[in-house]
Amino acid sequence: MKIRIHRGANQIGGCITEIRSDNGTRVLIDLGHNLPGEATADMFDEASNLSALLDGISGIIYTHNHGDHLGFFDQVPREIPQYIGEMSREVIVNVLDESLNKAIRAEHKCLIEEIERKIISLTLFRTYAPKKSFCVGDIKVTPYFVSHSAADSYMLLIECDGKRVLHTGDLREHGFLGKGLEKTIMSYVSSVDVLITEGTMLSRDDEHTMTESEIQSQMAEIMARYKNVFVLCSSTNFDRLAGLHKANAGFRGRPFVCDVYQNAQFKTLTQYSGKYSDLYVIDNAAEMSLKKVNLHKKMIERGFTMIVRDNPTFRKWVSYLMPHLDPDQTVLVYSQYKGYLKEQPKLRDFVRMFGKNCVYIHTTGHATRQTLARVCKMTNPKSAIIPIHKEADSDFCTLDISEELRAKVISSTRYVDDMEIIID
Repeated sequence: MKIRIHRGANQIGGCITEIRSDNGTRVLIDLGHNLPGEATADMFDEASNLSALLDGISGIIYTHNHGDHLGFFDQVPREIPQYIGEMSREVIVNVLDESLNKAIRAEHKCLIEEIERKIISLTLFRTYAPKKSFCVGDIKVTPYFVSHSAADSYMLLIECDGKRVLHTGDLREHGFLGKGLEKTIMSYVSSVDVLITEGTMLSRDDEHTMTESEIQSQMAEIMARYKNVFVLCSSTNFDRLAGLHKANAGFRGRPFVCDVYQNAQFKTLTQYSGKYSDLYVIDNAAEMSLKKVNLHKKMIERGFTMIVRDNPTFRKWVSYLMPHLDPDQTVLVYSQYKGYLKEQPKLRDFVRMFGKNCVYIHTTGHATRQTLARVCKMTNPKSAIIPIHKEADSDFCTLDISEELRAKVISSTRYVDDMEIIID
């Protein structure tokens, strides 16, 4: 077996891992674009570089639907099969449908063609299900659900040439379903030869990491304090949105408001996850429109919780609503990465539209240092631990793990137990 970290050993996002069997089967785990705001262009934006990377690849398996893990999916030749969770695919379809509608309204022909090409690429995806193994050549893959800020996220157990490799993808224990991580590893994965694990939070030991349950409680407190609550968060952070919906349900008659696109995502969440937990059933959201006079009246009289995003439509709605609202009873909850405010001047302007009251309530979608250490101990890799999705100067060996495990942490190319491990 050969393992190659094409990208991710020294950066967060843009992850690309290759596993090659002795028979020549080559799979990529994730094909991510660099995160927005990087100082330099992504090398794989150059078609020749991406073509060289994909030459001879037997299949691409995505751990989840964030762009830093599947950003190049539409550039992949059709003869290379691509795999993702079924719900993940539908979430991306919803995003693209919304983008397509905007492009059509703007009569942006080139953008319409680009989005349509992406949608066609998605229709060709093969979907996988948790605990259901499938094969790419002689490489066996078994996905296991993990909690992350993207719904329908997975870690992947890869088996070939008598070796077992666990690629964690992005994961955490502090999401609503995070408590299942230990059971999944101990009952289904057990020990492995190689652990390839994210390390996003390695350098953030001083941060208190709130659970999604704590976030939900804080949101309920905000709703009790303020009549009119706007929440700015990712439209696909379903744990956050489900917690918001449940918190709002504690205030009888208070509308939970969103736009048509967000409601489409709620329908997807309800369809795929609602059958497992009532938490993920969101089937009563009110769709905002300037034409819905009765909804506006209800919102102004009773108060509301409204999910917002920075775009021209929401700017128009906020401009319409704010003059009708008591500023002392109105608040914006900013519930996403703070760095976006520094990177995006337009977002800062949008936040200012909501007046004097702005509260930050957020938690990470990634494993804490404690969780990373627990994953190492539970899997107890026989041969190697390969950290990816981490800052270049972060050190995996600073985790609370044994000296035996620290000795297995690999950050440079080497041979280990008949495996070639290449770190680019």
